[in-house]
Amino acid sequence: MRVFFSNLGCKLNQAELEHLARRFRAAGYSIASELSEAELHVVNTCTVTHVAARDSRKTARRGHRLNPELRTVLTGCYVAADPQEAASLAGVDLGVGRLVKEAILERIHAAFPDLVPPPPKTDPLPVPFEPIEFGNSRTLVKIEDGCDMHCAFCIIPKTRGKQRSRPFETILQEVTDLTCGGFKEVVITGVQISSYRWEAMGLFDLVEHLLLFLDHSRLRLTSIAPWQFDRRLLDLFEDSRLCRHFHFSLQSGCTGILKRMRRPYSAREFEALVREVKSAIPGVAITTDVIVGFPGETDEEAEESLRFVEELELARVHAFPFSPRPGTEAALLPDPIPHAIQRQRMHRMLEVAKQSARRFESLHLGSEAEVLWESSRHGMWQGMTDNYIRVLKKSAEPLGNQIRREQLLEASDRGVVCQAASRAHPVPGGQPPTQPTQQRATLSP
Repeated sequence: MRVFFSNLGCKLNQAELEHLARRFRAAGYSIASELSEAELHVVNTCTVTHVAARDSRKTARRGHRLNPELRTVLTGCYVAADPQEAASLAGVDLGVGRLVKEAILERIHAAFPDLVPPPPKTDPLPVPFEPIEFGNSRTLVKIEDGCDMHCAFCIIPKTRGKQRSRPFETILQEVTDLTCGGFKEVVITGVQISSYRWEAMGLFDLVEHLLLFLDHSRLRLTSIAPWQFDRRLLDLFEDSRLCRHFHFSLQSGCTGILKRMRRPYSAREFEALVREVKSAIPGVAITTDVIVGFPGETDEEAEESLRFVEELELARVHAFPFSPRPGTEAALLPDPIPHAIQRQRMHRMLEVAKQSARRFESLHLGSEAEVLWESSRHGMWQGMTDNYIRVLKKSAEPLGNQIRREQLLEASDRGVVCQAASRAHPVPGGQPPTQPTQQRATLSP
């Protein structure tokens, strides 16, 4: 029985879908590389913006058009936000909301008994941690979900519920199994991983322990709330396996807009955090999200946000236009920004984002970096540095799922071209990477 997975939205959605795929494989399904080859289509939806919701609907209908016999199952945030609309889409056979998402296999088997595969012939225990078709170099691990914040624009508290964390030992075991299965980078993800709490332990404790359980694999962090940043994390970056990359969600560079968004910090407090992290970790990549055209945003406030983002010199900026989500405070705010003005402001912010990324890349040209090579096309390999620079290299040699030291040579539209490094060149920030000193730990039964 073959299943095809489609994912929309954030890294948290991707982490959940990878977990689902391993569960399906352990249950006896094979993962189809093309939708046309599958009997079952599982779509992990998103509704953070109206565009994401539209794309979720489009993806859900796609399979039915290709094959009317295909069974389509929707899950994810779009289903949680509007289960009736999701269930009524043409070609959708089943919707699985947030409260029963963990039981998706049972729900599918109950709804479609003919899709239940025969029991696997081999021991299923190691199967969930083998590399799957989404990629075999980097994997994502969800450590927490939901959110107790009520930012004016955000639908996440409605679609994902209250903040909750996964058990400490469960995460350690999963990361250990994944790295033993061959993954060279583990990305820790959640709605905002800085909210992680399990008994007396928080994110710092989790990262500190994970570094004991890794062998030669890298660890990357995502989605840290600026107001929850634990400064003790900075000391852990002496270990070169911890990727020099933080994602702090800004949303606006104008303090007045931030207040109306109900964000608990000012633009200057955000700036102070960025400066502190850059000073502590040479070569660090700081990425962010910015909303353009929030209701009531004046020309002066839009300009203030634009200039603020430009001055921060971030490695990457994900800019997107404000999208009113039903059920949020911002959806009812007066003075919506006309689409034409919103498009103009988006164009300028995207240009600032593009230039910021280019400046960050240019700072590292001529230096050396550890690159995790992921995939190739026509002999051109693509990979990622620990500080989030996309790199390219022409090579007939298979490089997939290897971490190699490379010299960054020249920026291009697709990424930075590199070549094998000679030890004579400096590394980003002027300091050699610290080699891990911890002994790899083992979990007790």
